[in-house]
Parts: sequence; C-alpha cells; structure tokens
Amino acid sequence: MTSCPSRFVIVVSVLLLSACALREAPPEVVTDYDPGTDFNGYQTFAWMSAHPLLNATSQPVTPNLEKNLMDETAAQLSAQGYRKVATPAEADFVVSFVIGTRSSLQVNAYPGRYRPPGNVGGSYHESSEVREVTTGAISIEFFNQQTAQRIWTGWATTGLTMDVRANAEETTREMVQLILEQFPPGSDDQPAAG
Repeated sequence: MTSCPSRFVIVVSVLLLSACALREAPPEVVTDYDPGTDFNGYQTFAWMSAHPLLNATSQPVTPNLEKNLMDETAAQLSAQGYRKVATPAEADFVVSFVIGTRSSLQVNAYPGRYRPPGNVGGSYHESSEVREVTTGAISIEFFNQQTAQRIWTGWATTGLTMDVRANAEETTREMVQLILEQFPPGSDDQPAAG
C-alpha cells in the first residue's frame, strides 16, 4: 500500500512539472557580426528606408509594430551614445528589421496513474501532452552605409502565447533591449560611441 507522503510527493512532482512546462522562458538572443569591422568608428545611424521592417511571415502585423521597433531601437542606441541622423547618406550605419514566426510541436511528458475499470489500485505510467507552439522572432540588422555590407545582426525569439500577443508592445520592447545589450560586439570591453 502506498503511503500518504509518497502520494503527496508524486502529486507535487506532477504539479511542478506542469508548471515548468507552462512557464514561458525569457526571449533567447543570438548575435552575429563581421569580425573585421571596427565598431569604434561608428557614431551615427539612420533607418535603411522609410519603412525598414520586412515581414517574413504570412500573417499581417499590427500597424504599430514597425513604429515600436523604430522608437525602441532609437532610444536604446541613443542611450549607448549613437546619434540618429535624418538620411542614410549621413549615417555611419543603417538599421533594418525582420520579423518571422515558426511553428513546431512540443511534447511534455509527466508521470500519470493508470486505473483499470473497477480497480482502486493500479500502476504508474508516463503521460504525455503534445501541443503546437508558435515562436516569434525579431531581427535587428546593421549595415555599413558606404559598403552596404551587413556588419551586425541580433535576433531574439520567444513563444507567441496569448499573454505575449496581448502585451505585444511590452514584448517588443523587451526583445529589442535584450538584442541591443549585445551591441557593439565586446561592448563589455569597448566604450560606446562618443
């Protein structure tokens, strides 16, 4: 016969595993850059075009997304000492954005209990849950204005839960901040632009 403490431990374990599966992780950030670039020489930036957002999804985006990306990026870069100029011709580097989504299947497994009909006992087995998960990505890309070569890219991904969709502006702000914390490369060692 199973003791009460053992049953309690199993129930708590199942609840903890379920909570871990439902809790959303913070956005993941990855960056890449041209190692031959001297980022200390960059001081000014501009948008690549009047509408620098490329939507790589088949879904429409909210009208404010591009504006939110531009506002937050300008604020972050200005806080780091970079100066926004009016046209790409005046800038050391230009900025563009790409957004995209990807769907995948997520499988969560946790212990369950099998009870045959008419039997109060039974054995434990593993239960599983399969659900479709949609991940959203924001990429911020910097190009050398004179050479048109990409010098730096940072992108963040996060699960597009109902909560994330309901707080799109806050999520966008968080993702941009996390991405631009990584710019310039080696920013722990390098001073920001003067």
